[in-house]
Amino acid sequence: MTPPSGGSGSRSRALAAFALAAVFALPRAASACPCGPGAAPVSTVTSPGQRVALRTAVTGLLETASWDEGGRARPTPAGVSSTRLLVELAAAWRPWRPVELSVLGGFGGQWVELPGVSSRAFQMGDVSARARWEAFDAAPWRVAGFVTVRAPTGDVAGGALANGVASLGLGVWEFAPGVEVSYRDDDVGQVGASLDAGLRTARDGWHPGARFTATAFGAWRAAERWTLTASASHTWELESARDGTDVPGSSTRRLGLGVGVTWRARDDLALSFGASADPWLDLLGANAVASARATLGATWSR
Repeated sequence: MTPPSGGSGSRSRALAAFALAAVFALPRAASACPCGPGAAPVSTVTSPGQRVALRTAVTGLLETASWDEGGRARPTPAGVSSTRLLVELAAAWRPWRPVELSVLGGFGGQWVELPGVSSRAFQMGDVSARARWEAFDAAPWRVAGFVTVRAPTGDVAGGALANGVASLGLGVWEFAPGVEVSYRDDDVGQVGASLDAGLRTARDGWHPGARFTATAFGAWRAAERWTLTASASHTWELESARDGTDVPGSSTRRLGLGVGVTWRARDDLALSFGASADPWLDLLGANAVASARATLGATWSR
């Protein structure tokens, strides 16, 4: 994450954000439904009846607009474009049926075009480890708690918009506890909601604000091997601090919507496709960049 350096609502900062920002939350490749893309950002990689799983997802995104500090949305300026190709890798293990331990990482490429200037870059992402415990699982209800620790192993390129995106570098350590509640019907699907909070460490006198993400999600089992999903997430990031003093106007927020489909090709293999976007209407974001995204994913599990 790049420390704030001035008036975050200015046109110059908005232009710089287009060169640095990325997607709010990648759709996930599979979950316990399997819910697939469009499900909650904290969806499991395995299901309760599985022991191990490996997942890969490739996302292409195009930045479409930005919000200023007051929440006014503006389309991408003429002659400006920012495109990314992000790769996400995950592995998970269930030592016991209600417990999942997982690790997530990624990398990506960025192509930026500005008037008279163009750039290409390859960037490594952060590595996150998560422990999830399904504390209550009695049909039709399930309640799970989880803790994610994100290590700043990646290139600092995404700023505040690296929230939840392992393929980008956040720049600091993040400790994020959360809870998820869902109601399910094995023949129909499930609906649910999650909330998590990311607490960050300081770096070089700069302390990024805490992050809060709320998500509502649903999945419908359209056929024996097909699942359709949808989700809506909203992320808030509080003001950052420099040398112990809050930086006015440095808070961010953004709404993201996603849909997806998962096909269980074999008992041990699920393929998925997801599409998501940040609707760039006034007041649906602040100090953020909106983007449109498409994701292809595959999950192998046993």
